[in-house]
Parts: sequence; structure tokens; C-alpha cells
Amino acid sequence: MAQFTRWITYSRERFPLVTYILLSGCISWSAAALFHISPFSTPIQSTICMAGILIFFFELRLMDEWKDFEKDKLAHPSRPLPRGLIQPQETSRLIQAGILVMMGFSVLLFLRGYRDAAALYFGITSYLFLMFKEFFVGSILSRYPFLYGFTHQIILIPLVAFPVSVYHGKGWLLAQSWQLGLTILGAFFTYELCRKLDPNAHPVLQTYPQVYGRGGTLFRISITSSLALLGSSLLRIEMVSAPLVVITWIGSIVWVTRPSTYKITEILATVSLLGHLACIPLFRWASRWH
Repeated sequence: MAQFTRWITYSRERFPLVTYILLSGCISWSAAALFHISPFSTPIQSTICMAGILIFFFELRLMDEWKDFEKDKLAHPSRPLPRGLIQPQETSRLIQAGILVMMGFSVLLFLRGYRDAAALYFGITSYLFLMFKEFFVGSILSRYPFLYGFTHQIILIPLVAFPVSVYHGKGWLLAQSWQLGLTILGAFFTYELCRKLDPNAHPVLQTYPQVYGRGGTLFRISITSSLALLGSSLLRIEMVSAPLVVITWIGSIVWVTRPSTYKITEILATVSLLGHLACIPLFRWASRWH
């Protein structure tokens, strides 16, 4: 019982289920909406998509916790691992088990006839493992935080293609699938930048502002948000994306002049992320009014 309670506490603090169900649901919803499919009319496919994405995010969260353990002991000592709620050894064992679960999930998909989705999910699992090992060049990547971030965010493109393949078999080969992936990649990467703008962050964290300065960080935010805008433009849904990108730009510019507003910038980036995750359904809804 105590073991269960500890992991409930961990989930509440570091992996809030409602938040991640919302993220997974929005990605699945957009993938279905590409083909004018309602996820509510396809409960089996929707469950498969959300389960696969949720497992991915949980495994990714655990990997980040394990990799950041030494830094968190200095910068975030109240987090579950540094304060001893969860031990690094059990986290490591759970990460290994998670990889096996993801591989097993791929096999089940294959046996259920979702062969394209199975191949994609196996590829996602393999890449996630390489991410965990920092592609065996971690000392080099650590010198270039933006490159490091890109190598870890690019996995979002096949992750988006995964539910597309569940709903429409070979649909992941369509340009729209990769354009949606690019849109979500840009929004996620922008959020990743904007949630690390605290001017008082511990130096051991080597945040983007600490490495690139405010101007350099703003430049990189403009690059990542432009990726979201490019993807949505190719999808011809920029009417949804453009306002979300603009509010992020405004928040980022305000942060440059007043770093104490970093929390506002993070909130705006969060709104933008959620909007981009559900960009296709939002576009379908908005189109009804034009």
C-alpha cells in the first residue's frame, strides 16, 4: 500500500494524469480529424492511440527524472527523486520495464492488424531508448542545448504519425500527417523553451537564457514557433495557428524587457501548445462559422 501511495504522490507532482490525458487526447483528436473522423465514433482506435501516447509520455517523464537526478539535487531538491520519495534504482528498473511494455505494445498492434502503427511505435521506442542514452554522445550534445533539444523534440513527428496510422492505415504516408507533426513539434519545442525562462534558475540547470542570453533565446523561440506556423500554413489552417504564435511572440518580447514576467510567457506558450495540439478540430469548428 505504501508503495502504491508513493507512486500516486509522484504522479500528482510530476505526471498529473488529467494533464497528460488531455495532451494525448488532443493529439489523437487532431490525427482523427485529418480524415474527418470523430474519435468518439471509433472508441477502440481512440483508446489505442491515447494508451500508446500516454505510455510514451510516462516513459519520457521517468527518463528525464533519472537523467536530471544530480542536477535536481541542487536545483530542485524537493522533487520526488532528490528528496527520497522514489529511489533512482527503482526508477531505472521501471524505465527498463517501460521499454519492454512499449515493445510489447508494438507486438499487440501488429497482431491486431495495425501493422503500420506497430512499425511506427517500435521505431518511436527505439529512438526513445537512444534519447535516454543521449545517442552515446551526451558530452557533445550537452554543449549545444538547442541542438540537444531538437534531437529530443523531433520524436514528436513520428509520435503524431502513430495515431494517424491507427485511424487510417497508410495515412501516415500522406503529407498532411508530417505537416501536422511539424506543427506540433514547433509548438512543443516553443513551450519547452518558454518554460525555462526563470532568471533566477540555478546555474547548474544551464537554461537557454543562461547559455544564449535573452536575445539568443528570443531568436530561438522565433525559430521554433515559426516551425509551428509553417506546418499549419502547409495544412492551410494558419487561421488557428497564427494567433497562437502571435501571443507567444508577444509574451516572449515582454519577457526580454521584463524577465520577471517569465511565468506569463510560460502560460501563453502553454495555451499555444494546447491550441496547436487540437489545431485540426479547432479549424473544422472555426470553418463552420465562415
